[in-house]
Amino acid sequence: MRERIRRWWRIVKWTTILGSLAFTGGWWYLHHLGGWAERYFSRSFTWKVPSRIYSDVEYLYPGLDVTQRLLRDKLDRLGYRDTGAAAAAAGEYVFAKDRIDLYLHDFDYPNERFVGFPLRVKLSGGAIQEITHLKTAERLTTVRLEPELIGSVFDEKMEDRTLVKLQQVPDLCLLGVVTIEDERFFRHGGMDPWGILRAMWNNLKAMRVVEGGSTLTQQLVKNYFLTQDRTWRRKLNEALIALAIEQRHSKAEILEAYVNEIYLGQRGASSVSGFGEAARLYFGKEIAQLDASECALLSGMIRGPGRYNPFLHPEAAKDRRNFVIARLREQGYLNEADAAKAAAAPIVTPRQARQLVQAPFFLDFVKQQLHELYPEERLVAEGLRIFTSLDVSGQLIAEQAVAEGLADLEQRFAAKLPKDHAGQLQGAFVSLQPQTGYIRTMVGGRSYADTQFNRVTQAKRQPGSTFKPFVYLTAFDPQRSQQPFAPSSYIEDISFTIQSGGKDWTPHNYDQREHGPLPAREALIHSYNIATARLAIDAGLEAVVQTAQDAGIGSTVQAVPSMALGSFEVTPLELATAYTIFANNGMLAHPLAINGVVTAQGEVLERKTIGMERRFDPGPVYLVTETLKDVLTKGTAASAGRLGFKGLAAGKTGTTSDYRDAWFVGFTPELVALSWVGYDDNTSTHLSGGTAALPIWVRYMRDAQPANSQDFPMPKNVILVKIDPVSGKAWTKDCPEAIFAPFVEGAEPTEECPVH
Repeated sequence: MRERIRRWWRIVKWTTILGSLAFTGGWWYLHHLGGWAERYFSRSFTWKVPSRIYSDVEYLYPGLDVTQRLLRDKLDRLGYRDTGAAAAAAGEYVFAKDRIDLYLHDFDYPNERFVGFPLRVKLSGGAIQEITHLKTAERLTTVRLEPELIGSVFDEKMEDRTLVKLQQVPDLCLLGVVTIEDERFFRHGGMDPWGILRAMWNNLKAMRVVEGGSTLTQQLVKNYFLTQDRTWRRKLNEALIALAIEQRHSKAEILEAYVNEIYLGQRGASSVSGFGEAARLYFGKEIAQLDASECALLSGMIRGPGRYNPFLHPEAAKDRRNFVIARLREQGYLNEADAAKAAAAPIVTPRQARQLVQAPFFLDFVKQQLHELYPEERLVAEGLRIFTSLDVSGQLIAEQAVAEGLADLEQRFAAKLPKDHAGQLQGAFVSLQPQTGYIRTMVGGRSYADTQFNRVTQAKRQPGSTFKPFVYLTAFDPQRSQQPFAPSSYIEDISFTIQSGGKDWTPHNYDQREHGPLPAREALIHSYNIATARLAIDAGLEAVVQTAQDAGIGSTVQAVPSMALGSFEVTPLELATAYTIFANNGMLAHPLAINGVVTAQGEVLERKTIGMERRFDPGPVYLVTETLKDVLTKGTAASAGRLGFKGLAAGKTGTTSDYRDAWFVGFTPELVALSWVGYDDNTSTHLSGGTAALPIWVRYMRDAQPANSQDFPMPKNVILVKIDPVSGKAWTKDCPEAIFAPFVEGAEPTEECPVH
């Protein structure tokens, strides 16, 4: 008997000791897990939200050709939805033959909250005739479409998220989540034994997994804290952390964290997390604007975002949505009439899911600048909004122009291009707005997927004849040139040899001919090398170098005769920037890609100012521009009209030694656009600028820009003088013909025509 008592005592003693140790260890483990989870959960309202990069805005105004600007595609990219009936809510539009009804989105601009409103756009022949505010009946002169999201700066998780507060989420969205995912959410403490038993029973009856027993809190823990591994240890940790969180936080806090964290699909390589971003993706709306039908669809997608994706599986999405609506009706959250209306509503999504990345070369260029301004952690976590200068509609046209233009060249000139060349024929395209310096388009190569090398900003190439306008600008400027010249001044296109760098240098024309004495303007229009080299020497090589520097060319340019023919190297962006002086009457526009940076709270961190500088007297600039207009009508770019370009523009072709580079830089008063074609390894293409680069420029201008009829304004210091066209001197009554030619005032010819 005594021995039995001792045995029982030992059992009780060791059981008590082991139980105490297990309790202490369990308590410590639960406390440790709870503390660890709390440290992370306390930061749930500062999730890593990627910085978002936006394009420039687009303006609608009377006279705009909506067909040319591809307005319907623009609205689709912005997430607007074609209802086919009426634009009754934000983000909806209807296209008709003679009008467009459009309900603008709300949008937060720097220092401005824009509230959307409905409008009607009347059309005539594809162009806007008038714009009317449908609520106030006010006639509008211009309307602003919000910027497009062109990319984001992610961390390694690639999660795209728009944070929302609980009060922003419609009640039916919250009720839908609770009803479908955890109807006892407000009655359990983190785990729901009854829910687990119910799920086990339903799965047993179906002989497959049809229902889970996890609570919303457990789902949040799994998504936010743990991996997706299906192990008992992970399930135990999930349950313990859920219990700890429920003890420390209110149901409202947990539900808010859930609707911001839950996974709801993919956009390319990034995941769409939370109801805020999902509302934008699937409905083109802010979360607060969702109706009962849309709330039910999002709530139903939680169980299977891929299976119920309305873009990919609209019928499955509709069935799942209607199941949620029926459950909401059963619970009394919807009356019969509202439930029937929601179930009958069509699922209207944007015509396409928003692309995550557009204009990849431009996006890389912007990101490079951002990383110079802000640390990586701030860019991937704080939800900064970066507003840029990009014209997305024009960008897509530019990308297509480069791709199709290069393919066309390879087909048409297969006999000329090198056989079995290791690398593809490449192209680059960039356009700028001369009044602001805004970079409107940037295509850094044929395919971003093949190579991320940006030829617009990184490639150093010889500009060839595209540099010649700067030689003539120097010569036409009395303050810069060693000798006075005008477009009508005669210069000699006669072969010569000069010592340069201890060696003889002899320029040659591409047609291998000499053209004798001829007016300077004719030498530029037809791009004669010999005459241009003579002019550079006469005007002063150092003066030409100074002109290049004043035009924004930062690359090294040496004062040697071959420099006049573009024998040095520049980037395409550098050259396009320099040409803004011609489009802008002597004002240099510094290139600008980032307009502003705004925090998630609306604080403006950066607001870039437009960098414009008066670098040249407008008179000589105008003389060059007037000459470059003739390049497109009777010079080396005369084929532009046959290729389909309509309107008024000026420009210059460029072809370097052995045909390694083909260029065209063309401009109107509103736009400077540059096209380049060549091989990365400098292999000869055997193609000139007019043959290879000009057609790409025309493709872009033809499709992206309205036919320009606006001429370049004549400066006040330019006068028209009657001269003899043969001698270029002042006309006399004995001259049989006369023309009016522009001159900088004070530099007009005073010598009478010696010929007649």
